[in-house]
Amino acid sequence: MTKSTIKKALTILDLFETDQLDWTTEEIAKQLQIPSSTCYRYLKILSDMGYVVSSSEKGYTLGPKISLLDYHLRLKDPIINACRSHAEKLIEDYHGCVLINRVFRQSFICIYSLQSKDDLRVFLNPGDAIPILSGANAHVIQAFLSRHLQLKLFEANRDFFSAAGRGSDFTGFKKNLLDIRRRLVCTETGAMRPDSIGIAAPLLGRKKNILGTFSFSIPIGSLSVAQEARLVERIREIGVQVSTELNPQTDIAVGTDRHSVSNKPQPA
Repeated sequence: MTKSTIKKALTILDLFETDQLDWTTEEIAKQLQIPSSTCYRYLKILSDMGYVVSSSEKGYTLGPKISLLDYHLRLKDPIINACRSHAEKLIEDYHGCVLINRVFRQSFICIYSLQSKDDLRVFLNPGDAIPILSGANAHVIQAFLSRHLQLKLFEANRDFFSAAGRGSDFTGFKKNLLDIRRRLVCTETGAMRPDSIGIAAPLLGRKKNILGTFSFSIPIGSLSVAQEARLVERIREIGVQVSTELNPQTDIAVGTDRHSVSNKPQPA
């Protein structure tokens, strides 16, 4: 199979991100704008490998291989493994919810969640995808995107960002993100839930690109100002520690505009 053929075949799996659960061969062929005979061939390959299964007259659904890969992701994902102990300790010390997220296209996807047993708030579950528009996680990701991707995001959502006070032009939008890049943490109140405060730190890759976020949500008013400040610093430190653990050979220094991070607290 050529590269374009492989890409076209894998695009079939993207169709299952929608609310439609079952897809017939004819529907898939129409969506991909390919002949039905070609579509049958692609589906045969994906079906033989377990990525899709035939559901009688209704067509095809996602197959068991997807569940198997999800299991191995949760078991072996390096970001989850690096963050898990931090998440468990936070839940012991605070009443709230931890989310670990990966960046994917113009969104972030929750890959791990852990919540206090007595916390009845509803949050994301692994697999949920959220656009990178508002909230602590979104703002952290925006701050560490390349200038090209920041501009693309701003131009596509100019009215939204302007109305939210995030900048009436790209210069203002970028300036709004500079503090997050320097502090390596972001706090937002009432963005995802009106009763909650979200705190997020970036998880940076080998080239200091944004891989995802580590975030913690607490109910509004559940902590004193001093306690909340200590928690924010703890989330920041977790982001630094995890980024360093994932990239031990990378020099990570804080307080610059070069995506660097350091274990030293930023001066007040």
